[in-house]
Amino acid sequence: MTYTHEYLTEAHKASFANKAAVLVSKICGCFYCRSIYSPDKITEFIDEEQPKDETAICPMCGIDSVIGSSSGYPVNDSEFLKAMHKYWF
Repeated sequence: MTYTHEYLTEAHKASFANKAAVLVSKICGCFYCRSIYSPDKITEFIDEEQPKDETAICPMCGIDSVIGSSSGYPVNDSEFLKAMHKYWF
């Protein structure tokens, strides 16, 4: 599947100030290392300026490129994570 610039830009927003969304997700995906895992594997979050939520840090690579399934994006699709990685890194 081909993802548009607009879709990838919108999806990127789900990787910021996302602690609440990540914790209620069934799975999470990192578009830096492209790992897929349960949200209970995430142990580190970085603070953002208030009143924003904290941002999840990938437990595999330590990068803030985590998106949870509750966002509605296909985080279990390796093509989506690959497209995000290529676009943002």
